[in-house]
Amino acid sequence: MSTVPPFPIWLEPAWQQLLQSWRDDRLAHALLFGGPAGLGKQRLAERLTGLLLCATPTPAGDACGQCQSCGWLQVGSHPDLTRLMPEETCKAIKVDQVRDLCIELGMTSHAGRYKVAIVAPAEAMNANAANSLLKTLEEPTPQTVLILLSEAPGRLLPTVRSRCRALHVGPPPHTEAAAWLKAAANIDDPERYLRAANGAPLAAADLAAGEVLVAREQRLRELIAVHQGRMDPLKLAADWYTEQNTAVLQWWSQWLQMLIRYKLAQVSPAETEYAANLCEIAASADSRQLFELSDRIMATVSALNSGLNRQLAFEDLLIRWARLAAPPGLGRRV
Repeated sequence: MSTVPPFPIWLEPAWQQLLQSWRDDRLAHALLFGGPAGLGKQRLAERLTGLLLCATPTPAGDACGQCQSCGWLQVGSHPDLTRLMPEETCKAIKVDQVRDLCIELGMTSHAGRYKVAIVAPAEAMNANAANSLLKTLEEPTPQTVLILLSEAPGRLLPTVRSRCRALHVGPPPHTEAAAWLKAAANIDDPERYLRAANGAPLAAADLAAGEVLVAREQRLRELIAVHQGRMDPLKLAADWYTEQNTAVLQWWSQWLQMLIRYKLAQVSPAETEYAANLCEIAASADSRQLFELSDRIMATVSALNSGLNRQLAFEDLLIRWARLAAPPGLGRRV
């Protein structure tokens, strides 16, 4: 399988917009790239960072790859680039981290060009951390660019969003995504991976390149087993909460949306190998149960970066899932 190209074609319009702003010397000092995972927000940020820090960018706006700044970038040690992320997986970005970032951005550039900070995921900033960023957003130092990456921009404080120039990164048309996966990533069965990745081509390419799809199908089989009473939801919760929680919950949310579409419009689930099982689950639940569980899963995703007790959260969700098999109002012993 060939390596996925460093920059996806569907991001070209967004890139050209940023490039023109830079050429016109009107690039915003704070940018918010929003949109689902697997569409290239990080790649867009990296390409812009290369342009801003390179000593001799190409006419097309790409980093030259030869200067000292590019060398620093390639080894991940550029003194004018700061990456801000949670110190621990599924935890919040803390106020002290943001304060240190603001101090760093207020200093003089080492290379005499831009200073750049990439915050990802931006929604991981707790309220105190986000408020600490406001002064830097309101009074930026010259040639400083702050790039926020977010899968859920609506969860950012309105005062933060209003001070950023927003750029939404959306999925390409399905046929374009499938064609790209075939041509650029050498994937023979793009439909299977796009279904699993909810239409996000980069996420689909990652699935095809690794073991993630195997794990995803295993999680679906486990959910089916819980629904059928063949697996203890509490035991499964103990296995799940230590994993990459966001991925599991996002897959689960996709499957619930399939159940809802089948329940309301008789749209057959896209998971063809498990369609019969999913239809059985949809038939055993009412629409209210499905919507309530879907909302609860998304609320859990939003709370993962807080002090949420993840094991208790997964226990609650899996017990509710098991009870979908019972007639409404009767409940089910688990």
